[in-house]
Amino acid sequence: MVAGFITFSGFSVLLYRICRCFRRIYVKLLHAIFHALAFPCIVIGFLAVLDYHNKKGINNFYSLHSWIGLVAMGLFGLQYAVGFFSFLLLLICNKGTAGFRASLVPVHAAFGVLTFVLGVAACLTGLTEKAIFTLGAERYSGLPDEGVIINAIGVASIAILAVVMYILSRDKSDTYASMSQEAIVINAIGMSVVAVAVLVLYTVRGTGGYRLRPAAQHPS
Repeated sequence: MVAGFITFSGFSVLLYRICRCFRRIYVKLLHAIFHALAFPCIVIGFLAVLDYHNKKGINNFYSLHSWIGLVAMGLFGLQYAVGFFSFLLLLICNKGTAGFRASLVPVHAAFGVLTFVLGVAACLTGLTEKAIFTLGAERYSGLPDEGVIINAIGVASIAILAVVMYILSRDKSDTYASMSQEAIVINAIGMSVVAVAVLVLYTVRGTGGYRLRPAAQHPS
């Protein structure tokens, strides 16, 4: 889910701002490809959660996380279908559909940003829900290694969201006048990846692999 909603979708949203030297048709194709890469990540994550819940006898679609996730997935699928048909297939009749496609751009862009924000929200609520259900509130409050990793991924996701929203809020003329956006994106994503990598290495140090801490044993 994180890879689909944040990594691939985030890059896809930014392509029209950071790939300004490319021909527009190439940017459209890259935009579609990144979303196509996000699609299986989201579907696999969704099916994995359903399978886990069904095996454990846990109810589905009752939490705020699941509701946000369903809305985000629905918008993602609708956006991809409408965008692929309107901005790629209708290029077959370029001149005849130019007006329609131009009028659809702001609507598609607005719902694209909304979908990305909802995707980040779904990931954050999912991380919190998983931490509490798996570790337990008492253990999570003690900030074990697993909790540190979960929190770091959440903070990195918020940082990526902030960077994406900042770049999208900039005027397009500013984007063409400066190269600072690319530097911001690269630095933010690079720092996020490094931070998560360091935390993972910290967790598995001296263990030879990842494992959960054993529960405390109480003498009888």
